[in-house]
Amino acid sequence: MLLHFLRRALLTLITLFILSLISYHILMRDPLNAILAKPHFYSGYLNYMQHLFSGDLGISYLDGQPLLDQILAVFPATIELCIFALFLAMLLGLPLGFWGAFNAKHWLGKSIRFGSAFGISLPIFWIAPIVLYFAASYQWEISAIGQYYPLYQIKTITGFASIDVWFGEHPYQLKIIQNVFQHLALPVLVLTIAPLMEIIQLTQNRAEKVLSENYIKVAETRGWSKVKIAHIILLRNTLPPLMPQLTRTFTMLLAMCMLIENIFSWPGIGQWLINAVEQQDYNAISAGMMIIGLFIILINMFSGFLMFISDPFNRKGWYVR
Repeated sequence: MLLHFLRRALLTLITLFILSLISYHILMRDPLNAILAKPHFYSGYLNYMQHLFSGDLGISYLDGQPLLDQILAVFPATIELCIFALFLAMLLGLPLGFWGAFNAKHWLGKSIRFGSAFGISLPIFWIAPIVLYFAASYQWEISAIGQYYPLYQIKTITGFASIDVWFGEHPYQLKIIQNVFQHLALPVLVLTIAPLMEIIQLTQNRAEKVLSENYIKVAETRGWSKVKIAHIILLRNTLPPLMPQLTRTFTMLLAMCMLIENIFSWPGIGQWLINAVEQQDYNAISAGMMIIGLFIILINMFSGFLMFISDPFNRKGWYVR
C-alpha cells in the first residue's frame, strides 16, 4: 500500500511539474516577461516557482489587481454551477440508469439507452443559445442571465450566491432568494445535460452487469422487490466503481463552464479566462490555467481516497501491491 501511495505522489509531482512548465511558457508569451526572464530559462523558471509557492500569481495587466484575489472572487461561482449540475445529474441519472437496467430487454430500457447516447452527442455550444432564445421568446421566469439582479446587494461570504443570499437582512429577502435561483436555473439545466446522459449510460451498463450475477437471481428467488435489490445490492456494487467516472465528469463540467458562463454572462472563472484571452492578458491566462489544473489534481486525489475507503476490493489490491 505504501508503494502505491508513493507512486501516486510521484505521478502527482510530475503532473504539477509539467503543468508549471506549460503555465510558465504561456507567461513568456508576453514580451515584457520574456525580457525579464533572460538570459537563462531555468533562472526565470525558478523565480516563477518561488512566486507560486509564496502565493503570488502576479497582477492583471487590465486593472493592476492581484490575480489571486481575482481568481478567488470568480472561482466559487464556477464551482457552484458544477456542484448543482453534478448533483442534479446524479439525482436523475442514477434512478434512470437503474430503471433502464431493470428493463434492459423492454422498449423502455432500450429507449433510455438510445436517449442517453443521443443526448451525450449534442453540442452544448449549440444547445445553450437555443435554450436561451426560447426562454427569452416565451418569457420564462428562468430566462435571466448573470448571477442575480444587479440592483440586489448580496454580501459575499462564501462566494456561492445560493448560500450567501440566506445571510442577508433585506426587506425583500424572499424575492432576492427567488431571483438568485432563477438566474441559477437555466445555466444549470443546460450544463446538466451531458453529465446526466453519461451517468445514465455508466449506471445502466454497470447495473446490467450486476443484475446478471447469481446472487441477484438468489435475491429474486427469495422474493425481494426491485426496490430492495436496488437499495441493498445495486447501490453498493454500482456506486464505488463509478467514483472515478464522476471525477472525470466533474472535470468535464469545468471545461463546459467556459462556454456556459460566456453565453449566460455568469461571472465565473470561465468568463474571466475568456476575457483574459480576448485582452491577451498572459499573466491572467497562466494563473487561471495553473489554478484550474491544481484544482483538478486535488479532485483526482480526493477521488482516489474515496475509492480507497469505499471499495474493499481496491483496498485489498492496494495492500497486495
